[in-house]
Amino acid sequence: MKKLICIAALAAFAAVAEDKPAMPKPADELKVEKWFVGTWSCKGKRNAGPMGPPGDVALRLTMKMELAGSWLNVEVTSTQGPMKGEVSEGFATWDPASKTHLRFAFNAGGSWSRLTTPGWDGDKIVFDGDLMAGGEKVPLRHTITRKGDNEFHSVFESAGRTLEDGTCTRAAKKK
Repeated sequence: MKKLICIAALAAFAAVAEDKPAMPKPADELKVEKWFVGTWSCKGKRNAGPMGPPGDVALRLTMKMELAGSWLNVEVTSTQGPMKGEVSEGFATWDPASKTHLRFAFNAGGSWSRLTTPGWDGDKIVFDGDLMAGGEKVPLRHTITRKGDNEFHSVFESAGRTLEDGTCTRAAKKK
């Protein structure tokens, strides 16, 4: 009798498992986010402002697709200067309702941003939105220009003023 109950329970479980709807496939538009996957080394300059103190900037970006391939996870680690060792996190995805790429960043020190873009225009992609820092909301624009398959130029601006300007190079993929 116990064997019969076990067999019936397994059969019922298998039937329920078969009725489970399939996970939706990530949107084709996520090719924008997928281009960034990898580890990047960035160097540049930061002007004093809501993104931190002025000076040379060196960052390591680690980007990977997560949550069934539907979100780009971005981990930013400062590798030199007064913010050395600080880590920030970000996430990006495609929003089919607004037909834009949506990006959130959560930064060391408590600031955060929400930016959107319609996508690449040639080798340039421009994200626009707001940065919330120190109790204030400021406009933020992030322009990325591809310089081949493994390099991009990055500029953060607010109200016509450059906050950070640098170049990022993708590390060679491990074989």
